[in-house]
Amino acid sequence: MTVSRGALKSGPEFDFNDRLFRANPYPTYKYMRETHPVCQVKPDDMWAVSRASDVEYVLAHPELFSSTGINLAYDSKWLKPECRVPRLVIAQDPPDHRQYRKIINGAFTSQAMQSMAPFMRSIANSLTPNLALDSPIDFVQHFAYPYIAEIMRDIVGLNEDQSLAEIKEWVELEEQVTFKRPSTQFVEAYEGVTIRQHQYYLNVFEKRRQNPKSDLVTQLVNAEVDNKKLSDRQLFGLMSLIMSAGFSTSVQMLNNGVILLCRQPQLIAQLAADLSLVPAFVEELLRFSPSGSCTMRNTTRAVEIAGVTIPQGEMVMVLLASANRDPQWFQDPDKFDLNRSGLKRHVTFGYGIHSCIGAALARLELTIAFEALVQAFLKFECPPDDQLAWEKSFFVRGVSELPVRFYK
Repeated sequence: MTVSRGALKSGPEFDFNDRLFRANPYPTYKYMRETHPVCQVKPDDMWAVSRASDVEYVLAHPELFSSTGINLAYDSKWLKPECRVPRLVIAQDPPDHRQYRKIINGAFTSQAMQSMAPFMRSIANSLTPNLALDSPIDFVQHFAYPYIAEIMRDIVGLNEDQSLAEIKEWVELEEQVTFKRPSTQFVEAYEGVTIRQHQYYLNVFEKRRQNPKSDLVTQLVNAEVDNKKLSDRQLFGLMSLIMSAGFSTSVQMLNNGVILLCRQPQLIAQLAADLSLVPAFVEELLRFSPSGSCTMRNTTRAVEIAGVTIPQGEMVMVLLASANRDPQWFQDPDKFDLNRSGLKRHVTFGYGIHSCIGAALARLELTIAFEALVQAFLKFECPPDDQLAWEKSFFVRGVSELPVRFYK
């Protein structure tokens, strides 16, 4: 925990870029909830909201806390015009949000996702034998990335058209986009992969216009808002949102789950003996160790929360992971409890109008993957948390690599 008396007007300094914070943010979140529930943090002196009730309040009031600020990153002036793509749905407020969310809602229902279960299971079962070595293997490279990438590549219609390596390169740069202008080197790299990605999507759009299928892409290509079909730029925004949002967080949830099973090996035998417990394991994992640690809003006017006034036009970091460990909501919140009641109150998938469209997809992906892993192996081992390569991101908590020894 990095806490020191500094110049910030709202109290101590919390540095979310600190290496120790990335490895274990929860002591800092606890301290914030107890002493500075609304305060400014590094980087960029953004305002952070950490208590569960306040998190819920922010997410429930889009008229006070707008989502449009997210486009400061993706529709920024530092990008070439052809690379500036607003994120529809996630960066929209009512009433526009409702119209565009409706377009993709139907494709991500629990029933629609269940039809993908055999495909997911075949991928998981094809990857687990690759983990059975006599030495540690990078779980990220050999299971988490290829498993999620194959699923997402199918959903957005890329199939075999784009390699997993290219998708990985694009998504990793997407994760690093910030609200302030980055280095020239990063800008050039990001613009290059964005232009490439748009070309892949253009090819997919043209294929579906000529040969429609019963899939998400065809649904988007044929969708209309105000009696007009979506432009290619709008389609880029939706496809990029679906791909990036459904990729990194799910990859890192798999990684976080494997790390947890390394720390609590008794769970492996328990789950393997009764696979019906895996959905409960997934739900508690989503609460206990979410990969999406926060979401962003910006104030439409001065707003007072917990006795602190946030000025108009300020970026607000809504700490979902902190809310999930708030004792006001969950008893003994720092304990992983497979039998926890009221579990789905967690806000890992957000709350209110921006609750995650892909929640059913993520739950199914994780359930099938962990079923395969606990059936295939008796024990997992990985290095301690402070020795893992935690991603340099305050939006996504996860690792860039994860050396794991799997025992049969």
